[in-house]
Amino acid sequence: MSGRRRGFTLVELMIGLVLVTLFGTVVYKLLNSTQRVSSAQAERMMLQSGVRTGALVVPSELRELNTSAGGQTDLVHIDTDSITYRAARGVGFVCAVTATQVKILNTTVLPFNGLRSISPGRDSLLLFVDGAPDTAGDDTWIRLPITSVAATTCGSEAEIAVNTPSFINSIPDSQLASVVVGGPVRTEEVMRLKRFAADGQEWVGAMSVSGNDAVQPVLGPITTNGFSLAYFTGDGTATTTLSDVRMIRVTLIGVTERSVARIGGFGANQLLQDTLVTTVLLRNAPR
Repeated sequence: MSGRRRGFTLVELMIGLVLVTLFGTVVYKLLNSTQRVSSAQAERMMLQSGVRTGALVVPSELRELNTSAGGQTDLVHIDTDSITYRAARGVGFVCAVTATQVKILNTTVLPFNGLRSISPGRDSLLLFVDGAPDTAGDDTWIRLPITSVAATTCGSEAEIAVNTPSFINSIPDSQLASVVVGGPVRTEEVMRLKRFAADGQEWVGAMSVSGNDAVQPVLGPITTNGFSLAYFTGDGTATTTLSDVRMIRVTLIGVTERSVARIGGFGANQLLQDTLVTTVLLRNAPR
């Protein structure tokens, strides 16, 4: 008695193999396309986030700068791709003063408010000199180097003793009485924002000039011209004179770290860019 053999013919096996191969190819292309699009979306989000963060960080650092003709200016050097300036790092109130020391209140009620502790050499002291109490025209600020800092008391109150070289001759009338007890005092350091290259890419970097720090990337990556600055007077005229600057236009052009898929997921990968322009009005500069 003969029996019938069960199974698939060679033709059926070939057809099945072709169908599985086609299905696998379609699934692979779909997954690959999805991965490329997802990666591109993540890069776009990082790019947009970086540029918008820069549009907040840079203006916040520059907005409080002071410039005035014939007076103190916080700008040290300006260029199209860098800016050097004196950045505020702390503010407090005078408790007592001698020719070589300023005591700053540091109580619970009136603490010294600073980004960090006062650092000799890195920071300088900006001391308000009132002059004649009933005359505003003789008010000024004098900038003093800091030689040392110590925690002590002013009467029964906690305070910070900031020692400096003798500054009596820096006071317009050479009278310590012109420095009002209870008057404001600030600390500041010289900072620089600049475009610089590192690891084969361009970045916006920051460094403490007075602290002799190395430049560190804070924003990026950016294009080769991705950080540019323009300076204007109060009426919008371009200027390179430090004391005349009233507005600073900041242009940021960010770029993705890697080439990403085009919209739709087809075609060769490419680097994406995002541009943001903002204008900073210097709040402490006279109009």
